[in-house]
Amino acid sequence: MKFTYVLAGWEGSAHDGRLLKSAILRQGHRLTVPTGKYYLADAGFPLVTGFLAPYRRTRYHRRDIVGQLPQNKNELFNFRHSSLRNVVERTIGLLKKRFAYLRHQPFHNIETQAKIVLACSALHNFLRIDDINDHCSDDDVSGDDEINPPPLDVPEIAPNVLEVAPLNAHITLTPEVTWTTRRDSMANIMWDEFDQTNDMDDDFD
Repeated sequence: MKFTYVLAGWEGSAHDGRLLKSAILRQGHRLTVPTGKYYLADAGFPLVTGFLAPYRRTRYHRRDIVGQLPQNKNELFNFRHSSLRNVVERTIGLLKKRFAYLRHQPFHNIETQAKIVLACSALHNFLRIDDINDHCSDDDVSGDDEINPPPLDVPEIAPNVLEVAPLNAHITLTPEVTWTTRRDSMANIMWDEFDQTNDMDDDFD
């Protein structure tokens, strides 16, 4: 579990859409979306090119569905989305476990705090990659233990829709029909392949 991008220094009350715009359009340390890939985002983000958000006004967290069958394709999609995105929460938990500074009330100014978060993230990645004796394990980091579902054979959409230029990326923050359709295609495939008896044991119990 490693970090691919970290944007530090924003207040916790900042809207997700504002953070996304800053990460994509900022100069220098900019978030890019590799061709043909996408990031999982929470419901606060718009459904735009390169960012796949869950269905709103639909049950999402494991605690909301445990012991029950999904009622429709949207619930099934949301639960599996939550299962995958849980890796982010676990990685942050692992970072805090490794660096005690991040577990306590900071005493530096906000600019220094942001630099410390970036430095800790970079050191974490370095240790995860290069230190075979790294003692920091994610085994005891709290989080759900869902088994990730197999990859889906989702119909491709036009390459020019998926591609984001790495240096001059421009993503409108208005929800896009193309990505709504792509999400619906994924949800339909999941629902069609869903075996209520077997998948309940693996995913919802």
